[in-house]
This record gives sequence, C-alpha cells and structure tokens, in this order.
Amino acid sequence: MELVRRLSPTARLKLVLLAVAIGVGIALPYMVGSFLVGLATLALIGGLFSMSIDLLGGYGGLITLGQAGVSAAAGYGVGYMANRIGAGYMAQILTGLAVGLLVSAIFGVMAMRSDSVYFIMITLAQGMIVWGLSIRLNRITGAENGLTGIARPPGLTLYWQYYWFALGVVLVCSLLLYVVVRSPFGSAIRGIRESEGRMRMLGYNTSLQKLYLFMVAGFFATIAGILLVYLNQFISPSSAHLTASAIGVLQAILGGMGTLVGPMIGSFVLVFIRNVVSQYLERWPTLMGLTFIVVILFARRGIVGALSRGWRAWLRRRYGDELTGPEKPAELGADVALGAQLKATGPS
Repeated sequence: MELVRRLSPTARLKLVLLAVAIGVGIALPYMVGSFLVGLATLALIGGLFSMSIDLLGGYGGLITLGQAGVSAAAGYGVGYMANRIGAGYMAQILTGLAVGLLVSAIFGVMAMRSDSVYFIMITLAQGMIVWGLSIRLNRITGAENGLTGIARPPGLTLYWQYYWFALGVVLVCSLLLYVVVRSPFGSAIRGIRESEGRMRMLGYNTSLQKLYLFMVAGFFATIAGILLVYLNQFISPSSAHLTASAIGVLQAILGGMGTLVGPMIGSFVLVFIRNVVSQYLERWPTLMGLTFIVVILFARRGIVGALSRGWRAWLRRRYGDELTGPEKPAELGADVALGAQLKATGPS
C-alpha cells in the first residue's frame, strides 16, 4: 500500500483502469451472451494486430500497409497443416509461427532501407503479393474458396473457452510489447523515428534496427493471425487484402498511435460499429467515416491522446504549480530523457 501511495495520480489511475479492464474482461462471459463475447474475442485479436502496426508506426515512424500479409501467411500455415496435411495442433501452430516470421524477415529485408512514403508503398506491394499468391496457389491456399476444417484445439472449442484463451494471450503479448517499448531497443527506435541521421552519427545501424523492429512487430502480427484463424476456423484471401491492413492502421489511429492501449480501444470501437451499430443503422459506414473525421479534427492523437490531455488539464486546475515530475506533459522532457538513455545504452 505504501508503494501505491507514492505513485503519482496518473500512475494510480492507470493501475485502477488496468485492474478494472482485466476484471471486466475475465467476467465478461458471465455478463453478456455468446454474440458479444464473440465480438470481444474478435476485438482482442484485432487489437493485438493493430498493436503490431502501432509498434512500427507509432514508435518507429514506419507506417505499414502490408501487415495483413504477415498475419495471413501465418494463418495459411496453420490452415495448410490442418486441411492439407492433417497434422496435429502443435505442428499447426509451429508452422504458422515459422511461416509468419519467415515472411516478416523477407518483408523486413526488402523494406529496411526505406522510409516515409517509400516504406508505405513497399509494404503495400508486399501485402498485395501475399494476397495474389493466396489466389494463385490453389493447391496450397484453396484460392477463393479458402481453407476450411481448421478445428480449435481441445479445451478451446466453446466460445467462452476460446475467449479466455485469447484474452490471456493478448495480455501476455501486451506485457511483452510494453517491455519492448520501454527497453533500450525501444529508445533507439524512437530515436530513429525522430532523427535517423543523428542516430547514424551516434553509431547505430539504423537499417538493422528497422529489421529488428519489423521482426518483432511481425511476431505479434503472426500471433494475431494464428488466433484469428482458429477463431474463424477458416481462412481466405480476404485475410491478406489491403482492406485488412488498412483497418488495422485505422484502429491504431483512432485509438492513438504510440500508446499501445490506443489500438486496442480503436479495435473495440470499430468492431462495435461494424457488427452492432450496423444492425440498427443502414448507413453505418457513414457513421464510421464521421467518427474518424471527428477524431482527426479534434483529437489528433486519438481517443487516448484526447483523454490524456483532458486528464492533464484537470490535474493543472487542481494542483496548479505543484504539478511536477511525471505529471508534466511527456513532450516537455521527452527529447532530453531519450538522449540520456541512448547515451547510457550505447549503439548496437
């Protein structure tokens, strides 16, 4: 309790919100029906996928439009072993991981020396290559018909069992992502985002750092792809289409880039609009478009950024000049803190 009292108001609020979110997540199957639990499962997986995009874009400054190609490749790895080979679940999962990481490595080598709009165009082409192969390689992917017969592992066949499994996997992956962005590697990536030339002068191999980042982001996209294929028990070329990648990017922007929790919030909002609001509103795409317009105009840093700004304003009104340390806006000391951490860790 003494440790909690020493925490800043913002840190205490984050702990309370995290505890509430985890508690509601665990209790959700007891509170709502199978339909909403299924949507929550889909939103969790979509949130993890968007977090992998946010790792690249929000922290590394590398917006990708081909991340669905990585997750779809992993899904096809699972589907091929299940449908064509009839392999066991461990072989399916390991094959999915191997294929997803292999595609991530290939994509990373192709794109690591580019940035800005060139990186976007390269990743767009990469995603479309996977989509094209999923249609052409009929014997492997089933073409437009896709791959069926992908059963869930024993103990995960019921909707609430798979929901809790997905929740546990997403929580573990979120913790790992938090460790990554708080590590010296995460500081180096943010440094590359701010000034790649300056990082080269400090002795960093920026191309290699980008490749590492691509592989880490690809790993989490691979996990999301495996979770999604077992959720749907089916995979088709639509999983690798540009639309899938674009939705992941939009979810990250809606929730807040560079926040980790933002993409998860954006995923829940988008899944709710697409699957619940669409039942009552015929022009739901218009509502979704208006939502993004409002966010872009009035909350440039997404939902999380707007909430954080409001929270800081409330703290200033309450504490005034006593607001110091971790309660100050992060941007005031971000450059100094980042530079000190980079000097301490050294180039890699």
